[in-house]
Amino acid sequence: MYLEELNLVSDTNYKVYTPEPIARKMISSILKEYFDNYKANKKEALENIRACDLACGTGNLLIVLIETLIKISKIYYKEYKYNENWVEGYDIDADALEIFQERFKELMCKYKLEGNLNIFNKNSLLEDFDKSYNILIGNPPYLGEKNNREIFDNIKNTEFGKKYYEGRMDYLYFFIIKGIDILEKNGILSYITTNYWLRADYAKTLREKIARETDFIYIKNYNKSVFKNVHGQHNIIFTFVKAKINRLLLVEDEKDTFCIENNYIFDVENKIVLACEKKRSYFEKILNKKNYYLGELLNINQGIVSGCDKAFILNEYKSEFSEFLKPFYKNSQISKYRVDKNNLYWILYLTKDSKPNSNILEHLQVYREKLEKRREVQKKYRQWWELQWARDKEIFTNLKIVSPQRAVSNTFSMVEGEFYASADIYYLSPKRKDIDLYYILAYLNSKVFYEWFKYNGKNKGAYLELYATPLKNTPIYYPDDKKEISRISKLSKELSLNYKKEVEEEIDRYFFEMYNSSN
Repeated sequence: MYLEELNLVSDTNYKVYTPEPIARKMISSILKEYFDNYKANKKEALENIRACDLACGTGNLLIVLIETLIKISKIYYKEYKYNENWVEGYDIDADALEIFQERFKELMCKYKLEGNLNIFNKNSLLEDFDKSYNILIGNPPYLGEKNNREIFDNIKNTEFGKKYYEGRMDYLYFFIIKGIDILEKNGILSYITTNYWLRADYAKTLREKIARETDFIYIKNYNKSVFKNVHGQHNIIFTFVKAKINRLLLVEDEKDTFCIENNYIFDVENKIVLACEKKRSYFEKILNKKNYYLGELLNINQGIVSGCDKAFILNEYKSEFSEFLKPFYKNSQISKYRVDKNNLYWILYLTKDSKPNSNILEHLQVYREKLEKRREVQKKYRQWWELQWARDKEIFTNLKIVSPQRAVSNTFSMVEGEFYASADIYYLSPKRKDIDLYYILAYLNSKVFYEWFKYNGKNKGAYLELYATPLKNTPIYYPDDKKEISRISKLSKELSLNYKKEVEEEIDRYFFEMYNSSN
């Protein structure tokens, strides 16, 4: 029997952090899978449920699960029942657990039932579980290590942490891994998290464990925040079983719904690609055609890190600083093929080779305390008046392609002459003199590149994250035929001077036909 046919919609009026429809969707997915595995004896299946939430908070998910199980009990027993062994919850917030307890009492009163709730005021990540569960459900905390080092250190120093910690990981990864460890064979896990771990460089350990020990059943990629008044998140619901049987995975994203075998969702770097069979076939053609990765042809560098923008970046030209002032640009000034070079800012470009005059030192003196606290200055790698990371000057002065670190579409432009900018701009320069940058510019701005990078590169919501690593790992076919290169290079230069839609379409057609040819 399908759960949706049971009309198991929680009608409690609790204010929960996880929205009610989300909680219901997760629980429906888990319980349908669970009961389908007990084809013969559904009553026995109900009695044998052992569920856990490793960071249950006020019981946003477990309350809905308990109520759902109570309603199911009425079907099999003709009366409402509650089993104290059904659920357990862990959380470090005692106040949240008190709220959970009160909500549980209200729920039991509603169904005229009695029983205890098994919740523990403990950090589940530090627990050595001597039992396993057949259901794990959760909305674990999303915390980066940068501003939460003490929290991470508490886990890193344990055997569990030493085994699974990865630099710059998210705290939520521990909860997925712990969940897998305490699931029994064929147990089911369903979490709502951010979706960055699917392709994050610092989630390799997590993805390897998932690929090795589990099969996904369902993924719903919202690619936006599902929480009220919480912005900047991009959420995902995923459900998997602790088994390796190459299950068919149902994927729902913003524009598409499809099924795919688990074996096919991991790419060569073990990152997860949520693409239908048609798109995957197209990506395979791109890989088969490529003769280089971009990183083999190009140097890809970040712009300047000052360590204190107020000290080095000026909004007007000052003649007394003229020896060291350079025009400074923002990433918003970059568009496809074109750059707005009407700079509104200037940067004091001070490197180890600079000899700042008294005017500059007097200007910087106001910020000296902050400048001296920079890590590189503390370690004696920099003078207090230097930029933190000035980079090599040639990056900013030679011919280069520039791109914003983050953009709604693939946005690349060619720049000749000086172009100084911050670390939110990337600089792409040739590794060899014979490389035609304009040909590569055409490829980077093409629809082919966009489709590849959207699924195989890095993104955050609707934005492409045009970072160095995913750019370096992007495949490209760079022809031996000089005439072919010259033709596309000429079109690329034309667009840089004067945008014409028909020229851009000709470039798109060229790359599309290249990667779809039978050669």
